Formats: sequence, structure tokens, C-alpha cells
Amino acid sequence: MDDRYATQFSESPPSTRVELQVEDLQSQYLILLSGGIPGTMIPLLPGTIWMGRAEENGLTLPEPSVSRRHASLRIDESGAAWFTDEGSTNGSFRNGHKLSPRECVRIYDGDRLRLGTRVVLKYSCPDLEEEQFHKAMFERTVRDPLTGLYNRAYFFEQLRPLASRAAARGQGLAVFMLDIDHFKAINDRLGHDGGDRVLRDVAALLRQSTRADDLVSRYGGEEFAISMPSASAELATERAERIRSCLAQTPVKHDEGWIDVTASIGVAFTLTSMNRDYAHLITAADRSLYQAKNGGRNRVVCGLGGVFETPRSWALAEL
Repeated sequence: MDDRYATQFSESPPSTRVELQVEDLQSQYLILLSGGIPGTMIPLLPGTIWMGRAEENGLTLPEPSVSRRHASLRIDESGAAWFTDEGSTNGSFRNGHKLSPRECVRIYDGDRLRLGTRVVLKYSCPDLEEEQFHKAMFERTVRDPLTGLYNRAYFFEQLRPLASRAAARGQGLAVFMLDIDHFKAINDRLGHDGGDRVLRDVAALLRQSTRADDLVSRYGGEEFAISMPSASAELATERAERIRSCLAQTPVKHDEGWIDVTASIGVAFTLTSMNRDYAHLITAADRSLYQAKNGGRNRVVCGLGGVFETPRSWALAEL
């Protein structure tokens, strides 16, 4: 999910598909205006996409005023779009007009759809130039300008969808909190330009060390956050150890030569069917990071115990 891959504006959601009768239909999107990260683009394909708070929907909207199965949007064989309220509690609206329960209406380019009290989506059929513009603006919203990684807000926003995709494959979710060791000393020695170079090089290594399904972000300052599907805490910890080891063995070039850079990593893991409080998972990983730094740095700690100087020496605490 990072620079060497296209930004996941929103992967094509699960839907009931129909066969196309007309070729070369114009691109169609729902663009999130409020109730999440503004500018998020949800591509629409022929068929029906269900929208609501429940994770089994094609478009999950974790907002309290949205019903579990709130509304649906269908693209028919001709490319026309139809919006239906699915008996929601707080109503579905098209351009401010409230739909009756189960009412289905045709929607057109530029129409605004509101679900509940906070979620507003714009139905858009952009031409190629407008589509590229929207994507470029969205990139600026979700990327850290220095490292090119996702930013903290996007990391939080994508944790739940990532956990849902992991759960669908029978996997759990792991979160790494990574902090560059002694970064203030690096800044003092190399200056802020040199410090920025270190941050960019560490970011590049994290991109190279992760997979397309992993979510990599700059969390703030010299701290990075990674979230990934994993079958177990042990496998997640081994991944973190490989990242730590690779970083420790890869000196960073600067104007005066080379500098060794190490990092401390805190790991937390949960089975997604057992724990829906993903903010708590970040807190647990951050607590583990604190232990790694207090334990001497350049090491991995998982849960609340066990320093992982080798991949096997680990113990998972209850989250």
C-alpha cells in the first residue's frame, strides 16, 4: 500500500456484479466529502455496492449515525446509477431530499448523497483530466511530503479496512511502532538537512521491506507506524526483526560519508475476530516501543514482555 504501489484510494469493493452491455463506460466514483478523509475516491463498477456500518458491506462507514446496512448504489447495464435507502434509521438523502425507506432514485453526476448525519458522498463521473486532478489532490492529503509515506491520519483511517481484509483471509492484525534511535544526536551532527536524508532513506527501506498489503506511514517526527495482516504474533515479530536487522546493516550516506542507523520497534498483535478496538492495538505497540527503548534500543519487543534479540525469544502479553 505504499509508494512502489499505487495509492489505495479505495480498492474496488465487494459487490454484486452484472455483465456490461455497453463498452467504454465513463469512470464513476463516490468521493467522500465528510465522515472520513475528504477526497477519498471509491471506484464504482457495474453491479451493486452496499453501504453501512457493518464490515461486510462493500463500503464500510464506521459512523454512529449510519445503520449497519444503510443504503445501496447500483450501476446498471447501461451505466446509469441508482441510489436506494435500505430501511436506515437516520435516513438517506439525495441533494438534501430525504428518501423514503426502500425508495430507489436515479442519481446524476454531481449529486450529493448523505447517509445519517455526517457522511456525505459526491457521485462523480469525471473525465480523464478531472480524475487525475482528484487523485493528485488526494495524494497530497494522505502523504507525508518529506518521506512520501502515508501520514498518520490515513494510517488511522485504514486500520479497520485492513483488519477486515485480514479477517476475510483468516488472519490477525499486527501493528509496529518504529522509532529511529538517538535521532536528536543525528540531527545535531548532520544538521536538519542530514536528518531529513536519514528519514527519507529509512522510509525507502521500510517500503522495500514490506508487502503490497502492508500499511506504512510516518507517524510523526522520527517515528513510523506499520500495520500488516499476520497469521500469528510470532510471524509478525519475525517480520519486525527482519526490518530492524536490515536497517542496522544498511548505513545511510551523507555529505561526510556514511552513518549507521538503528531503530527500536514495538509490536502488538490481535486476532481481528477477538478485538475491534484497533486504537488500543496502537497503544499496545507504543507501550512495547517504550520497553524496547528502555531495554537498550536496537531491538524488538512484542506485547508487554520479551525482548526479541532473536526471532524466537518472544512472549505475547494479553492486549
